[in-house]
Amino acid sequence: MNKNTTSNYRQFIKSYWEYYLELEDEFLDTKRFVEFDRSNAKSYSIEYLKLYQAVCSEIDVVGKEIAVAVNPLFKIDKYTDIKKWGYEVQQQFPTLKETVVIFNDMDSVQPFKDWEYEKYTTVDKNGKKRTGLRIKDKKETITWWRNYNEIKHRRIGLVEGTKNFQLANQRNLIQALSALFIL
Repeated sequence: MNKNTTSNYRQFIKSYWEYYLELEDEFLDTKRFVEFDRSNAKSYSIEYLKLYQAVCSEIDVVGKEIAVAVNPLFKIDKYTDIKKWGYEVQQQFPTLKETVVIFNDMDSVQPFKDWEYEKYTTVDKNGKKRTGLRIKDKKETITWWRNYNEIKHRRIGLVEGTKNFQLANQRNLIQALSALFIL
């Protein structure tokens, strides 16, 4: 390893890996209250909510960093979302969606299954071409990420009567933590 690579590696450990380990430890501590078991998949709590938001936020941060690392022309701005960085990451790591994590020696988790973006082009009424990104084959956003956004933007939905708080459950948190581990 050259000096620059060693420095980058140390910075990665300090900035990202240690934080991941802290989030993982906090999640493992929740086993004292709710057993890690498929029958508890829909169990939800304030602790899961806090961790779910922290984990998914970190996924967004790490995803953007990876996109810049694999494509030096990639620019992060206030409009950089999971589609933009996800497309870049998938170009470099096309088998990401097939990656499996074994959680607690009992559960195979494939958090990026069916997650693939594609570029597309449309022509507006003035004949101008516009390109964008969308989920390939008109599938939906991966469930745990969509649920995270439902919680982030409409946790209780007083007007609509939704109960998105319940989406901060053990299963979604396991999926998200597995995704962060992979990244």
